Amino acid sequence: MLGAASLAMTAAAAAVFLFHLGIRPVLSGSMRPTYGPGWAIVTRPIPVADVRKGDIVVFTPPGLSSPFAHRVVSVSGSPSHPVITTKGDANSAPDPWHARLDGPTVPEVVTAVPWLGRLMLDVESRDLRLFLLVVAGLALCVAGTRFILRGGGEVPAEPAGAGGPSTP
Repeated sequence: MLGAASLAMTAAAAAVFLFHLGIRPVLSGSMRPTYGPGWAIVTRPIPVADVRKGDIVVFTPPGLSSPFAHRVVSVSGSPSHPVITTKGDANSAPDPWHARLDGPTVPEVVTAVPWLGRLMLDVESRDLRLFLLVVAGLALCVAGTRFILRGGGEVPAEPAGAGGPSTP
């Protein structure tokens, strides 16, 4: 079971690297029922010229500092720097902003994974990091103590005249 979990995690890490995927936790319910708080979204970069109505993209709205993942409801302007209007699936009206995409690519949501976002946020918690650090330290202390008590740290004595360098 542990081997299968390790293999799955290695394959997931390789996919993230090879396909330039991003993983972000979902913080709000504005995209329900597509995905909700505690989920993680998986994104891949697409050229801004390929953004179409219906795509879900991650962008930072004008005047804000946090990224949003909302559905595109309209695209206007030049293909190299489109202006998008977006809407959360759970919202009744489009978002109040019109966001210009200035980079060459924008992250597009390709899938969502339930509960993974909650785990990602928990690991970011200061208290959980401290707990994991203490547990890892205790595990190292226990392993080191067992090693020493079993005699694992002893160097075997060489019998006299056993081919070592001689001293006059």
